[in-house]
Amino acid sequence: MIRIAIVDAKSEFIEKEKRITETYFQKVGVLCEISVYQNEEWFLLELPEELFEIYILAADMPQHPGIALAREIRKKYPAPVIIFVAENSQYAIEAYEVDTYRFIPRKILEEALENTYDTLLPRMLEQEAKCYVIEKRGDMEKIHQEDIYYLKKDGKYVVIWHKKGENRVRKSLAEMLEELDNPLFLWTDKNCVVNVRHILSLKNHELLMRDGNTLTVVKHRFKDVKVALTQYWKK
Repeated sequence: MIRIAIVDAKSEFIEKEKRITETYFQKVGVLCEISVYQNEEWFLLELPEELFEIYILAADMPQHPGIALAREIRKKYPAPVIIFVAENSQYAIEAYEVDTYRFIPRKILEEALENTYDTLLPRMLEQEAKCYVIEKRGDMEKIHQEDIYYLKKDGKYVVIWHKKGENRVRKSLAEMLEELDNPLFLWTDKNCVVNVRHILSLKNHELLMRDGNTLTVVKHRFKDVKVALTQYWKK
């Protein structure tokens, strides 16, 4: 399931973008969930609670231009895809300052949006496959790897801290790291593994994480974390 948010001040534009998106995903046989926002204030209010894989933003909204909304998205979420739609290209240069995937003129909306999905979908389906599945007393829960902030040892358990809260798994940290099989997860000390995606800063061997918590990097792990963080930020 791919979650998509469409934010546009004009209902006719929202309907067109929604129709193109629904038709495309039905054609390729991939489930999607589309949420539409004609009111930018409502979108901003729900932003801390709602995470989407794709954001389609009107660059030329009068009250909160798409650029402003994109900056708010990037403050909270580094990974989602942002697509801008506009009547003309006057916002294009500024749009790419917030890591925009595509800037689409409205006059070629249908063709350009379908082409964008063609290039996006293989990558997104690959990301969808990178999940960690927790099984407990017959129940199952799927957590996207990119949503995991860090893992901490707690006795015989590992606590997984992620965007929606936390889960406990009766395994070792080494087992968890092997199952994740992802180079962006690194040891910070013998009791903690961090996801490089969610590091906001590194200062005096202290990592400020996206959830507001601070983690300590021991001396012999410091170089590895610093190199990985530098490489990730330069991408």
